[in-house]
Amino acid sequence: MSQSLAQTIKAIAKEIGFNDVKFISAKPLLESEKNFLAWRSKGYAAEMNYLLKENPIHARPEFLLEDAKTIIMFSANYYSECPTRPSLEHGRIASYAVGLDYHKVLRKKIKELIAHPELKDVFAKSKFFTDAVPLLEKSFAKKAGLGFRGRNSLLISRENGSFNFIAEIITDIEIEADKTIDTNAITCGNCTRCMDICPTEALPEEYQLDARKCISYHTIENRGEIPKDLSDKFGEWFFGCDLCQNICPYNKKSIPSTFDEFRPESGFGHWFYLPEIVDLEFGRFNKISKLQEQLEKHKYIHQESLTLIKKLCEKHSDISEDLLEQIFQIKFARTPLLRPKRKALIRNAKIVLNYKIPTSP
Repeated sequence: MSQSLAQTIKAIAKEIGFNDVKFISAKPLLESEKNFLAWRSKGYAAEMNYLLKENPIHARPEFLLEDAKTIIMFSANYYSECPTRPSLEHGRIASYAVGLDYHKVLRKKIKELIAHPELKDVFAKSKFFTDAVPLLEKSFAKKAGLGFRGRNSLLISRENGSFNFIAEIITDIEIEADKTIDTNAITCGNCTRCMDICPTEALPEEYQLDARKCISYHTIENRGEIPKDLSDKFGEWFFGCDLCQNICPYNKKSIPSTFDEFRPESGFGHWFYLPEIVDLEFGRFNKISKLQEQLEKHKYIHQESLTLIKKLCEKHSDISEDLLEQIFQIKFARTPLLRPKRKALIRNAKIVLNYKIPTSP
């Protein structure tokens, strides 16, 4: 039963679009927990409060599901090729965020799998997640055989590279774990390209990311001030950063995602026209008619969103922070770019717009 069920789940997952599926025991990964706490003790988690809780559940699935027996790990490719930068007024978006919000997309895909007729009532007592709880997903994915840990701290698949999302179902069903190769035997060799290319030196040690220096952390998670000695090195990166992935040899053969939702045309794509977010700064326009006029010129906006914004503006006689916040929510709906919030995204845009391209001496 266990073997046939595993084969059925894998077949359905592949139909849905997942590029790999692995099964692993839900036993705690105590060594990974120890490594995580050591990493955290160095301050590398920055101000990410969900990683700083006193009693972490990161390596203990039974805290999420009391009778946890098996974790089903899913891998979903999100890669798409980045075109040339349209202009210096365009800021770059990390590949994972060029389409729709992966949390919502993958939750929908997992629900589709669970509701499949061949799996009816199988997952009656199960929970599923994708980067939504403080679980050491990469550690469980590595243990399951989805890939190995790269020097850039990311999970790297020998076949699929690192442009992959991870999702999981924690279930009370006992399913035999996959017989996998020893991922500890697969390494980056002598390659240190990811460490060498990072402009902010956010990879101070092998396999260790210091979020305090990471472009992705500061442009997505940090809503406060960014030290100028760091922001001066952000270059074209407006939301996230892919430098340590783009340079990785394992990503040379990356192929486009099969998920329509992760393709550039589903979201804002790889490049965003930065003046369009700066337009949402309070004080930029003193009349609501001027704001409306400017918003109608925006190219990075869906017609449906523009219609909603027009109706919203008609209900207001003055521009307020609250109105701008509502416009922001509509314009960036269903995309990862909502994460930093409006003011931080405006801050990012200004950093990129003010960036001076270094010239050779």
